Amino acid sequence: MSNDNHKTELTTLLNELMSDTDSKPLHPKNKLLLYSRYVLSKLAWHFTVATLSKTWVTENIDSIANNYIRRWLEVPISGTLSTVFLTNNKFGLSIYPPSVKFIQCQTVLRKALKFSPSESTNDLWKATSNHANIQYDAYNSTKEVLKDFRSGHENKLLKQLTSQGSFFCSVTKFALPQLNKVWSIAQSKLPKNIYNFTIRYINNSLPTRKNLNRWAISSNSDCSFCLSPETLLHIVAGCQFYLDRFTWRHNSVLNFLAHTLQTVDGSTLYADLNGFKSPSILTGDTYRPDLLLSCSNGSLYVAELTTAWL
Repeated sequence: MSNDNHKTELTTLLNELMSDTDSKPLHPKNKLLLYSRYVLSKLAWHFTVATLSKTWVTENIDSIANNYIRRWLEVPISGTLSTVFLTNNKFGLSIYPPSVKFIQCQTVLRKALKFSPSESTNDLWKATSNHANIQYDAYNSTKEVLKDFRSGHENKLLKQLTSQGSFFCSVTKFALPQLNKVWSIAQSKLPKNIYNFTIRYINNSLPTRKNLNRWAISSNSDCSFCLSPETLLHIVAGCQFYLDRFTWRHNSVLNFLAHTLQTVDGSTLYADLNGFKSPSILTGDTYRPDLLLSCSNGSLYVAELTTAWL
């Protein structure tokens, strides 16, 4: 096959596989699972034997895959996929575009040539160690390729994307590492609409007035209630007009925690809610927390719940 044949077959194959996956009545997480475990593997042979450039793969193959991924997750063209391409413990979905698979295939091929017991094969590696292939010789394994790719997207979020990287910057700064797995597990169990909402929330691509103005859809970026700039932070926990709503949300979460912790054997629960003993009995009014749990083994757990952006 000529390289043109490979290119035509690649684009046709990917379009067919992604379209078939798209037509299935599946949750977005399962479509991504099919893409990650099946679709990419079907491209590996072409990526290994054809003389393709990384640029061509990025411009032609990645664009097809990314369009479907955006459709499944309802991420607009203005929303970055950098957060999606990160690992689960970085609040991503642990997937990657076809171009990364291509680099991995080239890395495996180059290593096979370099370390072959055949001298003739080794000579082939030396003869092809030119400007087109030297970038693949820099990697020692496919894991290094993936690590470098994700590191680049993390750096992009932290240092280049101001608005869409804001949530990610906050998460990496304040989130507890041991809770990252909890987020991934909880997110995977959400229904489709809420699942997609969390992804758009993380990359700040929800249709806030600030974003609509940035996207040239609306001429006004101010909140219709308090006239402050309507950013994501403002909607979630910053609008003075909705202070009662924030209090209700805070107390609803606190009420759920209190009723759940009431079942702990041999413990005494104090919560800053009607119907519960007040924590001020032990702490005084000045330093009263939202919740306090005294256990029979002498341990004392204090919780201060905030209506925060995160």
